[in-house]
Amino acid sequence: MTPKFISVIIPTYKDWARLSLCLQSLATQTYDSNSFEIIVVNNYIGDKVPDDYFVPENCKIIVEEQPGSYAARNAALKIAKGEIMAFTDSDCIPDPDWLSAAVAVFQNNPGYDRIAGKIRLYYKSEKLTHAELYETVYAFNQDLYVEQDGTGVTANMFTYRKVFDQVGPFKDDLLSGGDYEWSVRARDAGFKIQYSDMVVVSHPARHAISELVKKAKRVGGGQAGFQKQSGSKFVQSVVRFLYDLRPPVRSIPLIISKGKSLHPVQKLLVFYIRYYLSVITAREKFKVSLGKSASRM
Repeated sequence: MTPKFISVIIPTYKDWARLSLCLQSLATQTYDSNSFEIIVVNNYIGDKVPDDYFVPENCKIIVEEQPGSYAARNAALKIAKGEIMAFTDSDCIPDPDWLSAAVAVFQNNPGYDRIAGKIRLYYKSEKLTHAELYETVYAFNQDLYVEQDGTGVTANMFTYRKVFDQVGPFKDDLLSGGDYEWSVRARDAGFKIQYSDMVVVSHPARHAISELVKKAKRVGGGQAGFQKQSGSKFVQSVVRFLYDLRPPVRSIPLIISKGKSLHPVQKLLVFYIRYYLSVITAREKFKVSLGKSASRM
């Protein structure tokens, strides 16, 4: 049987050092290198490829001027040749059998058109920072995304090309949440998704609270792009802002289940950080809904 051809799509933004690790891992995949291509999309035209940079033979680097990782992914989709689209990020390190495992999952489960793979965190040291403690509970819960919403994030996602042909590309004016928005469209069109802990990439946990704050702002800007206004824009935005300021009590069961190894004080800390970040997200969502430009950083 001829192996299915895969297009691996990776957006990058001022991240050549970490992308190098990603490309090195893709160069040692157990899947035949002639059966997949790598498309790296540089999303900052002023940031050239470093001299003597390692680029696998089956990899091409293109440039997309429109800001945002979803615009970058769409640029790659336009030239991708694969029957299967594989997505990861420049700061991820795929396991050696990442592609082989995904193809096997598809072959063994013919009723499914999408895969959300496991995203395994790694840390700078054994002593975790406050941000890393938070990440142990909240970062990349792909199994929950699949179970609760039928969605998955593009740090580790596979889908057949036919899904994009039917539901369309990513919403490229979003700087955050575009994978969720696209996944909902695919789900509603009847394309089933499965979680697999055999399809694995590693991702560094965010080390500092400032990194979590940047993400919270991106999420807020992305959520503002989802919301539909009716009546007074200002009144609608205020109502949503006040609603979003509620304490995240629904997160308590998740903290208990995912934080079994945490001390009670650490669990309280995680809950506090969750509330703090939810306020940051709500504030950014409110500002963007009133006309502020969404942040990509």
